[in-house]
Amino acid sequence: MRLRKFRVRAYRCIHDSGEITVGDLAAFIGRNESGKTTILQALTLLNRGEQVSELDLCDEMSDELKEEIRLAEGEFELNQNEMEMVKEKFPGLPEMKKIRLFRTNQNPKVQYEFDDIELGEEENKGLNSWENFAKQIIEFLDTIPNHLRIQVNTSFFEGDVPNSQESFDRGMAEFSNQFHVVAMQEPKVIEEWEKIYESPESQFSNLLSGKSEKTALQNFIESELHPRFVYFSDYKKIYGNINLNEYMREEKGERADSIEYVEEFDKAETVRNLFYLAELDMNELEEVKESPSKCIKLLNAASNRLTSKLNPAWKGDPIHVDLRYNPGNIMSVVISDVHKDGTVTNTGLLNRRAEGFKWTFSFIVNFAAETQRAELKEAILLLDEPARNLHPTQQMGISDLLKNLAGSNQVLYATHSPFMIFDYTPGNLLVVELDKRKHLSRIFYDYWNADDKTLTPILYGLSRGQVESIVDREIGTNSRPVIIVETMSDSMYLNAFDKFLQDPNISMNPLNVVAAYNKNSVLPLAIFYRNHGYRTFILLDNTEESKQISAQLVSNEFSPIQTIFFELEGKKLESIEDYIVLEDYLHPVNQTYEIKLRREGFSNLAPEDVLSKEGKGNLEKLKKIWQEHSDDDWGQFNNEEITRYICEKISLEETSFLSDKTKDQFRSLYRLIAERIRQYQNVNAKSDLDKFQKAKA
Repeated sequence: MRLRKFRVRAYRCIHDSGEITVGDLAAFIGRNESGKTTILQALTLLNRGEQVSELDLCDEMSDELKEEIRLAEGEFELNQNEMEMVKEKFPGLPEMKKIRLFRTNQNPKVQYEFDDIELGEEENKGLNSWENFAKQIIEFLDTIPNHLRIQVNTSFFEGDVPNSQESFDRGMAEFSNQFHVVAMQEPKVIEEWEKIYESPESQFSNLLSGKSEKTALQNFIESELHPRFVYFSDYKKIYGNINLNEYMREEKGERADSIEYVEEFDKAETVRNLFYLAELDMNELEEVKESPSKCIKLLNAASNRLTSKLNPAWKGDPIHVDLRYNPGNIMSVVISDVHKDGTVTNTGLLNRRAEGFKWTFSFIVNFAAETQRAELKEAILLLDEPARNLHPTQQMGISDLLKNLAGSNQVLYATHSPFMIFDYTPGNLLVVELDKRKHLSRIFYDYWNADDKTLTPILYGLSRGQVESIVDREIGTNSRPVIIVETMSDSMYLNAFDKFLQDPNISMNPLNVVAAYNKNSVLPLAIFYRNHGYRTFILLDNTEESKQISAQLVSNEFSPIQTIFFELEGKKLESIEDYIVLEDYLHPVNQTYEIKLRREGFSNLAPEDVLSKEGKGNLEKLKKIWQEHSDDDWGQFNNEEITRYICEKISLEETSFLSDKTKDQFRSLYRLIAERIRQYQNVNAKSDLDKFQKAKA
């Protein structure tokens, strides 16, 4: 069964999630304490026998909880095999494709709904159920002579439904033997009993449970098809040396009292799974450990079995796992890298490997073992932040790992990592957001409507295509030139004024404008683009930090032509904002802060107010004005907010505040950039790609 829709209500910080559609491999994204874990754990309420704690009920919904509320409900889709199983047991019913399960705050059992399928709720004597079968037996016994009837013990047919084929067969055999003894003088009675006993309809596998059709179907779903949610929050790591004495005590339930012991052996289940995959019998090891040759032979065979079962799920070069027995009853786990040419390197204890390696190794051991045992067969796996210790490239490989290990399972997981997002389809990607004022979680199916900060991992994930295009040298060598700028404001101004001026001779269209995250990322970003075949230019302001960046670019074999400083008529400009006439720039400043700082006593600034301050550029002077009003709670001057105002007005074609002089000064910047590109193309006939790739090699 696959979960297709779910809804959670009145559970911890969730009032009502609404009905959420989910896919087969669905990621939940959200900030810390937004409710991701709560969503996953709420789904486990749909497990059989799961207990609902009063402490998990939402405090803010105490009035609603006085009535019966569905805490968790899910709509499940049956696969073809499951539909055939239902049809075989209930041939009179129409084809059943989906089932709804729900658990309430007042009923301890999971309940079922079957949509539009009409089910009889009255007692059905024709139903091939345990209840009717037991009734048939009792009615048969009522027809035999009374002196025999009173000797027959019918408790087996008066109790609950047998929980397995074995208990059914045992109960029937005991009753049949007893009946033969009691009725040995009545061959006709025994003959009648044998007809009932040997009837195919009397086989346990053919018997349903329930007096009505609806009850029988519910009981059949519960016993045969009920989905199971398995929640994983902690992935127990093994480190390399296993103390077999302590492990065996753990297996026997003999736990020490010290905290250290509990912390050390909370990973016993992973060790157990390791030995299960290796098919290593501890009793057999105990018998041969005093004979080195026999012990080595046993462990070599176990190591080869373990390696063969782990490698199909391992990403990258294969590994070989050696189990080695050491004095003190210590089992060492030794890992080696096996390369394509057959060479073996990096042999050493597992505990010498990186944390991410140990996590992946333990993760695969647990999933491979539990999947092979069929303990996870068809289960819906709920994973809380898997792969959090892994490098991004390994995280990206976890998608295949989950699919391979889980087999036919559905996987729902919570993560913070953009590299753990594999599918951006709504339903396969869900955002959980916390309303801090109400302390309530909300789930976004249309995740793009969530808060931008919550969406950060998704936005970074969506940019992976851009990253992959950078490292593709074919794209780089055939792409437009790249100009790297220091701030997002620089990028916004270049694109906005390009549209505003509409001058084809100096347009920025032949360029890709790339905004660095901050100043100290300009140099590595430029080197990265240049080394992957892009014709790369860098636009810098005239601060001391930018001058240092320029010197570093030269030392990394960038031509001075590729580095462009803001300048106007031979005069260095401190920032791109200095291309805007001061009177023009003060218009959006006053428009923005007149409203924002009305209560703090802000009054419109005039050019002379700014020019009277010391500073190298208009931004520095404006920041000094704000510093002088720090006691008035003006905060800090935010030039990016002004950038957004100006660029928005340009997009709306509301630019009357921008003078022709500002336009001309921006034209001079575009001419400067265009001239540098032409100069570079003239002096650089051969691409830099070969040169820098040879140096890299």
